Amino acid sequence: MIKETIFKGEKAILMESEELRVVILPEIGGKLCSIYDKNKEFEVLFQNKKDYYKKAQLNSNFGEFDASGFDDCFPTIDESKVMVSGKEVIYPDHGEVWSSRLKYNILEDAALLNMHSEILPYNYSKKVSVQGKEVELHYEIENTGRDKFPIIWAMHCLVNCEEDMTINFPEDTKTIENVHESKALGKVGEIYTYPIDTVISGKKFDFRKINSAKPNNTEKYYVAHKTRTGRCSMHYPSKDVTFEIVYDIEKLPYVGFWVTEGGFRGDYNCALEPTNGYYDSIDMAVRREMCHYLKPGEKFNFDIKLIIK
Repeated sequence: MIKETIFKGEKAILMESEELRVVILPEIGGKLCSIYDKNKEFEVLFQNKKDYYKKAQLNSNFGEFDASGFDDCFPTIDESKVMVSGKEVIYPDHGEVWSSRLKYNILEDAALLNMHSEILPYNYSKKVSVQGKEVELHYEIENTGRDKFPIIWAMHCLVNCEEDMTINFPEDTKTIENVHESKALGKVGEIYTYPIDTVISGKKFDFRKINSAKPNNTEKYYVAHKTRTGRCSMHYPSKDVTFEIVYDIEKLPYVGFWVTEGGFRGDYNCALEPTNGYYDSIDMAVRREMCHYLKPGEKFNFDIKLIIK
């Protein structure tokens, strides 16, 4: 079942199967704001703590808004200045899509959302469908201009944390790079062995676990290499739920991880972030030759499947 509805005062698309209820906000960047398991009575996505959504504009600061649910970060995560067609273009904080109003069409079995960029010559579209316990997303990003430009697409899907949860990185993960100044992991650029290594305090750090919300802490790190397995997940033992992300490894070969253990506005959430860039800023990814250049006329297509077990 698919229909239009209102969610916290915003136009929304409600998609339901017998097992799942999914809500999308077209005018809040096409955000997936809820993935609810009816049988387990469990909300996967971290929720907006207010009863309304503050609408962002182009170049807004992401941290001043709700920071909830599943946003698409494109064409960057960190704000960057890029030369395109001989002109300097500002790639906004967390990209352009999250702050955009997407047009949409509701089909019999899917929702189609799309936008045309204000800063670069590209069309952005995604198709969302819900079948059983799966949410399927198909993306297409087309360069409609005459010159290539660098892009990062990252899955910014904030999920609820539980103290007993387990984070499962792709099975061929070997090393982790810290990309965020950290009390536990130290300076940016520190490399650790996955899944467990000794950190700067001399203690063992298990990258599959998180802390409670009490440490007032945040962490951000990446798998320090391309992976060959497009599959990662979060397991919630106390809820008997696994949230699995299956994605196109040829297009999204890198994986980041963000967690706020009370360190950002008191929030308690985390995100596994499949991406095509390494890491966060276009400047960094270009220097490392670890991002994609979207060529004139090229369509960058990929699929993501979210499975609730």
